[in-house]
Amino acid sequence: MVKGRVILLESNIKVEMLNQILRGGDEESLLMGDIIRVLSLGFGRLWLSELILELKGFRLSLNEKVELEERKISKAVEKLEKMNIVKVESRLKSRLNASSMPDKLISLNDYRRILENLKNDQRYNEYVKLRDEIFGKH
Repeated sequence: MVKGRVILLESNIKVEMLNQILRGGDEESLLMGDIIRVLSLGFGRLWLSELILELKGFRLSLNEKVELEERKISKAVEKLEKMNIVKVESRLKSRLNASSMPDKLISLNDYRRILENLKNDQRYNEYVKLRDEIFGKH
């Protein structure tokens, strides 16, 4: 039973950390929060090369400044990995021309819990509303 309590405590800390990131407060937290939001919109998993483009599209859709440095995005992903919010795997990404290229596959850990937390997230909901207005509800 004690072991079960420890696991629950660790989960609660993770939720508190997640909520703190999603609240933003500074540029780094906002970027990390947007990475979590975009990964959630991509069903919890995107290649780093796709994540960069999707982040720009996310912010553009919200009429925000789109200038994002790949270096800052990579650093934010690394920080999220250290917090155990994402998992990063170096892999080969297939291309349409039958070749492949090295890339990093970024996956949300505990996708369902993160998605549950995003139900009350203003930025996430604003984007989903805009997307649904343009493309229709899923």
